[in-house]
Amino acid sequence: MSAKTLSLVKADLDRINRRELRKDTVLLRFDDAVERSSIVAWYVSSRPSSDRVAVVGVVADAALVTDVLARIVKEASLLPPSLAGDSRDLLSIRVSTTDGREVFASSTIWSPYTSETTLEHQFGDLRVHASLTASAADRLIIGGLPRTRVPLLIGLLAMTAALIGVALVQLRRERELGRLRADFISGVSHELRTPLAQIRMFGETLLLNRVRSSDERRRSLEIIVQESQRLTQLIENVLQFARVDRGAAVVTPTVERLDVLLNDIVDGFEPLAKSKRTSITRRIDDDIVAPVDAGALRQIVLNLLDNALKYGPAGQTVVVTCRCEGDTAVIGIEDQGPGVSDDEASRIWDPFYRIAHEGRAAGGTGIGLAIVKRLVDMHAGRVRVERGAEGARFVVELLGARRERPEDAIRAASAGA
Repeated sequence: MSAKTLSLVKADLDRINRRELRKDTVLLRFDDAVERSSIVAWYVSSRPSSDRVAVVGVVADAALVTDVLARIVKEASLLPPSLAGDSRDLLSIRVSTTDGREVFASSTIWSPYTSETTLEHQFGDLRVHASLTASAADRLIIGGLPRTRVPLLIGLLAMTAALIGVALVQLRRERELGRLRADFISGVSHELRTPLAQIRMFGETLLLNRVRSSDERRRSLEIIVQESQRLTQLIENVLQFARVDRGAAVVTPTVERLDVLLNDIVDGFEPLAKSKRTSITRRIDDDIVAPVDAGALRQIVLNLLDNALKYGPAGQTVVVTCRCEGDTAVIGIEDQGPGVSDDEASRIWDPFYRIAHEGRAAGGTGIGLAIVKRLVDMHAGRVRVERGAEGARFVVELLGARRERPEDAIRAASAGA
């Protein structure tokens, strides 16, 4: 045993004492310091003895390992069965020590399809190189290896360009969404400021008793009520939009008389319409019932009326209709404004989108029609915009409607009494 082998044994004993190596583990070391390379296989027994450590091992010719490796390459199935042929013709194995000395080589032919791994320390940190021939690599890849890398590079460049394009589109959409949100906040602030200023001004006028007659007092109170209704409608819109946006909005349809609901909604809106010199004409059939959520229907109709007031001219007439077509209740609200073009007919239901009116975007928050669309969808109904006699006509269709029979009306009136 050479001095190198003794130093290897001593170094491993120190590692065993530091518990970096377990006892009874066979350790394999190569010693090429002597005239003929040899292999040392040994282990430290874990059986207790007096004060001595039992080291059991053998020293043999390194050719012993070569023979074992050659038998493994010849007899073992190192490649998948799909690669028909002798593995020695397709696979080359080379084993070397840490200092690069070759221990075994099954072939002298090497290809670029090579893999390398290092064995555990107990096997002497041997390095194993495995190399597949080009024909074997070609059979492992579906369709074979490409003859040239140009198509691959072109594909990668196209994919990179596509990803960059998607990133730019997403960035533009993000910027557009940020702008729309900023416009929404600005619109809400403006819409809140106007009725609050009116309420404060006429409230201070009444508080300081600056009215000159009972008619002026009554007019001031009417304006305060109108602006309060406008403010309430705006706040309800914002809250409803937030609920719908996070999926928390719920509708509970019950069978209701549509004429009663619609007339009540229009009665409450008429003072605000009169302040804009707008009259409302009603053509509402009084014998239609349908399953609706009364609060949601109120939100729908008020938003459509407010939209008609916003885009129609002063002095216009807004027509509210309701009729029954089969099992569908058809509610229509028609204004005398500029109408909606075919290009914008699908976009007006998007949140924050506002049609340009007289060269500039109309006032408002841009969420009214979006709320209408979502609430109608929650009723399993349909909403659309079409050309009216002069302006735009918004149509809401609610399913499950029917005309109330006289005996049903008498029974309902008796129950109410």
